[in-house]
Amino acid sequence: METTLEKVKANYWVQSTLNSYSLMFFSLDNVFAAIILIVTFFSPSVGLSGLLAIILINLSAYFIGFNREEIQKGLFGFNALFLGLALGYEFAFNISFIALFVTAVFILLLITVWLKGLFALYNLPFLSFPFILAYWIISLAASNLTNVYLDQDHIYIANEILRYQSSFFYQFVHSADSINIFPFALIYFKTLAGTFFQSSVLGGMLIGLGLLYFSRIAFSLSLIGFAFAFFFYSIFGADVNDLNYYLLGSNFIFLAIAIGCFFLIPNTYSYITVLILTPVLMLVLLSFGKILAIFQLKAYSLSFSIVCSAFLFTLNQRWLHKYLQVVTIQYFSAEKTIYKYLNSIQRFKNEHLYKLILPFSGEWNVSQGHDGKITHLGNWSKALDFVIVDSKSKTYREPSSYREGFSRENFYCYNKDILAPYDGYVYDIINTVEDNDVGDVNTEQNWGNTIIINHLNGLFSQISHIKKDSFNVFIGQYLYKGTYIAACGNSGRSPEPHIHFQLQTLPTIGAKTLEYPISYFIERNGNEKLLKISEVPKQGAFISNVQVNELLILSFAFFPGQKISFQKENTAIIINWEVFTDAWNRTYIYCEKSKSYAYFINDGVMLYFTDFEGDRESLLFNFYLAAYRQLLGYYENIKIKDNVPLIHFNNKMLQFFQDFLAPFYLFTKTNHTSTFTYADNIYAPQKLIINTEIETKLINYTFKKVNFELELKDQKIHRFTIHTKNKTESYLYVF
Repeated sequence: METTLEKVKANYWVQSTLNSYSLMFFSLDNVFAAIILIVTFFSPSVGLSGLLAIILINLSAYFIGFNREEIQKGLFGFNALFLGLALGYEFAFNISFIALFVTAVFILLLITVWLKGLFALYNLPFLSFPFILAYWIISLAASNLTNVYLDQDHIYIANEILRYQSSFFYQFVHSADSINIFPFALIYFKTLAGTFFQSSVLGGMLIGLGLLYFSRIAFSLSLIGFAFAFFFYSIFGADVNDLNYYLLGSNFIFLAIAIGCFFLIPNTYSYITVLILTPVLMLVLLSFGKILAIFQLKAYSLSFSIVCSAFLFTLNQRWLHKYLQVVTIQYFSAEKTIYKYLNSIQRFKNEHLYKLILPFSGEWNVSQGHDGKITHLGNWSKALDFVIVDSKSKTYREPSSYREGFSRENFYCYNKDILAPYDGYVYDIINTVEDNDVGDVNTEQNWGNTIIINHLNGLFSQISHIKKDSFNVFIGQYLYKGTYIAACGNSGRSPEPHIHFQLQTLPTIGAKTLEYPISYFIERNGNEKLLKISEVPKQGAFISNVQVNELLILSFAFFPGQKISFQKENTAIIINWEVFTDAWNRTYIYCEKSKSYAYFINDGVMLYFTDFEGDRESLLFNFYLAAYRQLLGYYENIKIKDNVPLIHFNNKMLQFFQDFLAPFYLFTKTNHTSTFTYADNIYAPQKLIINTEIETKLINYTFKKVNFELELKDQKIHRFTIHTKNKTESYLYVF
């Protein structure tokens, strides 16, 4: 146990150090971090200063008691890396420098905490402001310190060349300096290396490759941002070679990545914004350079921090969030951000709406839909009328004899139950209108007997033409979705019995109607049944609420605290999961072994997964795909379809090229399809088999495919099977 804890602690410090490197480019990728770390040691004294600064500030923040997660993410360390590299580059090592160095890191910690709290008031990142302020303090003070010396090698490059030119390591580090490539590429690589106070073109190439490995979107934006800077420098007549010095060119790369794909969802408009902000950044950079030169100070990344924070502050003042979408969940990966965003707006565009049901049981017909030609016009155009019809499309049965006569009782829907479409309070009831005889219409009391339900947050539902004295509720009563309200009648302007149903934002009877979808319903077209999700029923459609199934409900009833175990068939391997709820009330399944999280929602009609983080080789990831969207009602031959984020399931080579175009166009798509393939009893099944297929397609060509099988019995997922091209694996539920 002690060894395990020691490993966890060691991993914490390693991760906090690596993240401090990669966060310089808004990344938390370990491979990219390792590349940057290696490049910083192309000048050993500079690299060592950067590493020691990270370690010192992280230890200080940890023992003082600051947020452990923020320390691990590198939020304290990345500014320390900047400062450590700058000090190691400018000053020679001696006892006095060590004292200055330690003091500088503590000054940086104070400034970081101060600015972090200050910027949080405006919901802004503190970026590299702490580094700039701490560096200025040290730089100005050092001019009065006689025992602190400038490093002659780094200041005067000729000295460095003369001293180390015979060194094999020096020759290796600078082996690409004289390579014959385009001036733009040469300056770009020098700028990447210069970000970490290195003059090696090879170092810049390695960082460029690391950036490409980490993110194709961020890499392309770094090129675009630098190209725009190169372009505007040329247009305005500035010297493009200045981009290599003192992180000047890095400002444009940082801004392009920050605005193009980190703080904003990468799309066409974010790229255009980068173009617009580039000349702004250039003028700010040149002007501050002039001002600071008076005090013999360097601006470094100041201009990027000013322009970026000013622009984000401007976005925060908007009333309407159009075109430029601010990232709300930060994955530290542009690819994850764009793919999950595109997937979520397609899947969850109506997730904020109430999940209404149809106000009846059984199958009904939409006799008049939205924008109907009879009475659903003008302010009342977004209403729905429902009736019951037989196989001959009649809404009534013929009298069995002449003596029986023809009355409203002959209509199939008359006196049928009306149900509450959603939770809410009964706001108003009208129960004073007599039901019409067949052929009569009461135009004076248009709505007839009516109920208004207040669903809160400005949404009301109105149900009209109700049977007199059939109400089973009272004003002020709280109703739950599906509660019996009254019976279908024929009161008011109703030529025959039917249910009039509308949503509105005002509590008055006959208020202007509101277009609002029904969360789930089954639409029958002949013998074929289709599941409709968050749609408005169309006129003429035969529809019904989803009837949930006990076996499905219990098998997929994952509740916080529940432990789930599967054993790989014919082996002793057991996989353990547990269900949790996080601080944002998101429910998820967690696998300790693979450190994986599968977030899901169960709304009583549908279980669907909303996100996955962790090991894509784990059993939990396969279960996430298998049960990605699962209907909790059994319907033979119904296909449940959905789209899976491309970041989770795609051909690797195809994904590489898709990443570059993802902000503009998706030429691949990953589809999820599940069907019921077996039921021992179609009316009350005790055993069900669900087959799921996940496939990635380019037009009609399938690049990658996997099949899953879920066998349900004894009120649980009895067997989970994974079918791939090369093998089949089965896992059995462990009691």
